[in-house]
Amino acid sequence: MKVQIEYGENIIVAVLFKSCWKWYVTEKDYWFLDLTKLDNAFLNKGYKSTNQIDYSDRFNIAVLDENSAEDFFNEISEFEVSKSELRNIILISEETITGVNNNYLEFMPALLVDFDNKILLSCFPEPASFESYVPEGWSGMYKEFLDKVPDEETYWMINNKNYFLKEESNDN
Repeated sequence: MKVQIEYGENIIVAVLFKSCWKWYVTEKDYWFLDLTKLDNAFLNKGYKSTNQIDYSDRFNIAVLDENSAEDFFNEISEFEVSKSELRNIILISEETITGVNNNYLEFMPALLVDFDNKILLSCFPEPASFESYVPEGWSGMYKEFLDKVPDEETYWMINNKNYFLKEESNDN
């Protein structure tokens, strides 16, 4: 994996594009889908923007939507991770995380970006409102979405154990 998961900086993103599920670990700023809306929000709050039309940090893609997604994914292909890589990170962390309330939150996906249905769901716990900066015609919501991920994609379910539930819930 190219980028290490660092809480609040790098995030795990579930992507549905052309009926195919993929996982990415990237810096969080890639996933403000409509950078022009984000820039305008800063300007409306009185901040000055020195690079309003410079989107080179995101490969000159101002609006990430179903039309620009393929180009974007080509640019970030090195940040794509497999379910098995994510599972291994959880299993390795299991040896170092101790206590009754084992905390695997940093390994939870922060965003679900569904390009097929034009939906962004965010459960990113920090004050970064990804859902407010979606392209026209898209729906963005701050909402838990783990139940929307198909069973075969749930890397946090290992040997019938859900690593995102509190430890007490796993003692049956």
